[in-house]
Amino acid sequence: MVQNVLITGISGSVGHYVLDLLKDDPRYHLYLVVRKPQNIRRDLSGYKNISFIQDDIRNVHKYHEILQTIDQAILIATTWGGFKEPWQINVYATFRLLRRMDKARLKKVIYFSTASILDRDHKPVGAIREIGTNYIRSKFLTHKMFQYHPLKEKIHILYPTWVYGGGKNYPWSHAAAGLAGLKPWIGFLQYFTFDFSFHFIHCADIAKMVVYMLDHDMPKRDYVLGNARHTVGDFLRGVAAYYGHKPPLFQICIPMGLIQFLGKIGNKHSWDAYCMKYRHFNYDVLNCKKLGIPTTTDTVEGMMKEMME
Repeated sequence: MVQNVLITGISGSVGHYVLDLLKDDPRYHLYLVVRKPQNIRRDLSGYKNISFIQDDIRNVHKYHEILQTIDQAILIATTWGGFKEPWQINVYATFRLLRRMDKARLKKVIYFSTASILDRDHKPVGAIREIGTNYIRSKFLTHKMFQYHPLKEKIHILYPTWVYGGGKNYPWSHAAAGLAGLKPWIGFLQYFTFDFSFHFIHCADIAKMVVYMLDHDMPKRDYVLGNARHTVGDFLRGVAAYYGHKPPLFQICIPMGLIQFLGKIGNKHSWDAYCMKYRHFNYDVLNCKKLGIPTTTDTVEGMMKEMME
């Protein structure tokens, strides 16, 4: 039996990779929510299993008849900037949409949050209420509201770490937009590091895990998505290796005090200052290898090859 799958955020980098994996799968009929279909870098005119809801995400709750037929939903759409937009899109639009769905028919909701709202124990960071950006605070609020939602047992929340993706056939992700500009400087930059570490995940791997979750029952409701944790120095060495540079014999560690001082004089947001102070974003992560899914983008070099070639 064909399942109806609603997908928001399809025109972004993650959305394109998800689309590539699902568009030729006869088990699914895709309802793609997109304000401007021309932003999708694929010719979908011949696909009978794809329908468009051409509207702003804030209006999707009005498509009551379609929402009543949805079996699974993948909610990727988000906004990072603005004053009202994070609340309107990341919070209100999400809950209005879910309210219109048939609770008996709906099997699963895969919702995209961000690992930034979690501490090392996977608990929400309480300080977000005071120092978070509007984007971070909106994701924090959505997380809290989901804990009391009538559909909470059907909602799987994904918390991606640093998301990289983009290239010739894909839009650039938020974090990857400046990577191409490192090429002239990376031979020099690989000799530096500072006391900061993080996980990363490529959009291709995120898409593979999303499709896996559509097809399988998952033992938990919440997952942080990421590969092995890297220091800044590790990451820079990996980028340099992709461009053919030999590994540096040493790395100079820039004092965090200097990084924090530069942030202050640059009028960085208080959330950026918090991140610089927290420094080590270490999580118990889920990735393709843990699910037995083949991947070539779980290393820095593999990620760079996927994006740059």
